[in-house]
Amino acid sequence: MDAPPARRIHADALVVDVHAHGPRFVPQPFRAMYRFVNRRTMPPDLGFDVLGAGGVDAVVAKAVGDPIVTRLYRGDPWRAVLAQIDQLVLEIRGLGGAVVVDGAGVCAARAAGVASLILGVEGADAIGSDLDRIDELHRLGVRMMVLVHLGDNQIGTTAMPWQSYVGSVPVVRRRPSGLTPFGRSVVQRMNEIGMVIDVSHADRRTTLDIAGVSRHPIVASHSGARACQDFARYLSDEEVVAIAGTGGIIGLWPYFHRGRGVASVRELAAHTRHLAELVGAAHLCIGTDMNGVPGLMAGYRGEMDFPVLTEALSEAGLSDAEVRPVLGENFVRVLRAVAGS
Repeated sequence: MDAPPARRIHADALVVDVHAHGPRFVPQPFRAMYRFVNRRTMPPDLGFDVLGAGGVDAVVAKAVGDPIVTRLYRGDPWRAVLAQIDQLVLEIRGLGGAVVVDGAGVCAARAAGVASLILGVEGADAIGSDLDRIDELHRLGVRMMVLVHLGDNQIGTTAMPWQSYVGSVPVVRRRPSGLTPFGRSVVQRMNEIGMVIDVSHADRRTTLDIAGVSRHPIVASHSGARACQDFARYLSDEEVVAIAGTGGIIGLWPYFHRGRGVASVRELAAHTRHLAELVGAAHLCIGTDMNGVPGLMAGYRGEMDFPVLTEALSEAGLSDAEVRPVLGENFVRVLRAVAGS
């Protein structure tokens, strides 16, 4: 029997997961503790060896730079980020894959039949107030950075502090929301050296400020439409339009935990449909958050099920010609616009 049309498109397309983590970014014994707490919903830790099974050609894998993770490492936050970057490089090279820094590298690796990895950082807290550390990350091959993660930092404010994931824990916000003067300098430096800005986790004001300052396309690598569900991690239509206005892209995210996120392929398709109708499929991509979430939507167990996400795009009503760019070409376009080649 012939494969369904969506599966055939997936098998032939350039496929990029725009947001993921390596399997060991949280060190032991803390990783085991986190897994135990979320044992009923937690997907398995996955290595990059599953990329081939899911038909994924490239992945943007991010070290985590905020205090929630970096304090679990010995030494200061900056060294924790460097250690995670080393882990990611060893992981992909140990499987015969390549670390790439631009669109040409992604396409060359695919042509050679090897998986590729673009380095990223989630949470720029670890750079402190030192702009030169952005240059150092760039020198190490980092080409994408989420500026704000699970807490307000020196750059901007978060949409959802870590306490909000835990439950009804009071959260005290110590300053007005939005991009700080230092944050503006960070955006400008990233524009200058060719590093993609990821506004995932940023609140509305910070996201709109970044969109207004950046001279290059920006990305929300793993999110959804607030119009479909009132979840703080999702984007309002205003934010979606602002991101698309930079030439940027929004990542569809198969996250589901404690009633938040997309529970099914049908719900993911609804988000896809709304976003495509609002700004066009040219402004969509997919970010799974592999190894970074305590729960996933029904029917999707991990990267090996990536074709299920392609089926959601078709279920949303996207044409075959629209599905292919969402799977990877849209991201490569943005990477070329920001990093060159």
